[in-house]
Amino acid sequence: FARIFRQNMFNCGMVAIELPRENIDTLMGYADCADAAMALDLEKQTLTVKGCGKEETIGFAISPFDKALVLAGGWVDYADQRY
Repeated sequence: FARIFRQNMFNCGMVAIELPRENIDTLMGYADCADAAMALDLEKQTLTVKGCGKEETIGFAISPFDKALVLAGGWVDYADQRY
């Protein structure tokens, strides 16, 4: 991601995660599964993908501040709660 796009995602309360190529390839392997689904667990910092009778969990890194922005609902809500 471009730095400004990435930060704007967090500022709006959305998650932007970066993954190694092999994890992206794993996720793309589920594209043909009619029952494919993903779930993100922000507290555990994991992304779980299910489909075609398989399930995999991938960890990701997020800074404590960016996590706080998302949990607050974005920068405006974060600032309202603290200032």
